[in-house]
Amino acid sequence: MRKYFSLFIVLLLVACGSASDDSDSTDSTTTTQSEITTTTQQSNESTTTTEATISYTFDVEKMSPFTGLELPAETWLKRPRRVIAFKIDNNINARPQSGLQEADAVHEILVEGGMTRFLAFFLDNTSKYLGPIRSARPTDPTMVRPYGGTLVVSGATTGLIPSIRELGVPVLEEQSSPVMFRISSRNAPHNLYADTELVRERVDERGFYFLQPGPEPIYTFGLNQSNWKSGANKITVKYSDFTTVIWKLDNDRYSRFIIDNYSDNKEAVAHNFITQDGNYTDILQTQTIVVIQGPLYKDPATTLPSVLTVGVGSAYVFNNGSYIEGTWRRVDINESFIISDLNGEEVQIPPSTQWVHILPNEGEVFIDN
Repeated sequence: MRKYFSLFIVLLLVACGSASDDSDSTDSTTTTQSEITTTTQQSNESTTTTEATISYTFDVEKMSPFTGLELPAETWLKRPRRVIAFKIDNNINARPQSGLQEADAVHEILVEGGMTRFLAFFLDNTSKYLGPIRSARPTDPTMVRPYGGTLVVSGATTGLIPSIRELGVPVLEEQSSPVMFRISSRNAPHNLYADTELVRERVDERGFYFLQPGPEPIYTFGLNQSNWKSGANKITVKYSDFTTVIWKLDNDRYSRFIIDNYSDNKEAVAHNFITQDGNYTDILQTQTIVVIQGPLYKDPATTLPSVLTVGVGSAYVFNNGSYIEGTWRRVDINESFIISDLNGEEVQIPPSTQWVHILPNEGEVFIDN
């Protein structure tokens, strides 16, 4: 009996020492944190012991606001830097695109004709060959503004760029070579490309916006996915009768396929990217998919279709075959999204590569195992 009592005292002292160490290491700059404690039942004793504590703290100086992942020192030491968002074409004549696979994150947004275009965000990553770059749309500044970023486009419908600037989002239009350049193997308007670092230098020369240490993420990253459901090995995101995106789980990443009713082939085909040398293509992939649904409306200044990203709406998050359904809310385009589950608890997005769908309420999401 004395032997077991002594063992109990030792375990108790070790547990208390661990708790003290954890409390001393708390960072006062923590913006999000989740802790998962797992317990195991010992096979020969009835005592329950703490096996591990996994915590997550977002560090605005050393982590990516787009992935929530810690960056190598040689990367974050280059900060502060500006966020730059490039508007990328997704017309059938623009595929395969280049540079999307090198972006910090990609947002996909509905445009006219039921098609989509991308916002490719660059902060810590770079691409020497990004494109094709196309014109701005009214939803763009609502996604760029929270990052304090600059929007890079080929141009825009008359009156749109001034209204984007009025929302506090600087805009850089087409520049001469070598900052931006048109390639001969594609027809205009699907042939404008850019070197992201040369664009960054041009933006810095013009003094667009402020330098920033971060910025903060657009939604909360964390490790607690304990209430997620399984069975999301295939996700279908239908924007319209003309554009459907399919994601299929491949190991721990989702590979992207697309059905485009503007093409002759109505079957899902791999959505590839191509490098500058033209000799290597591979499929676009991501680890996490976030879907934010909002009301579709016509922008009063341009009559272009736009998705409202302020207010409330439905949301889905997918990662490694698991998913959670809930809602999002945001009161201003300067703010981040708060994504909650159906019980009202805030959802923590797994730190990983991210692809964000801005989907109209008329769109549909299908989940298959």
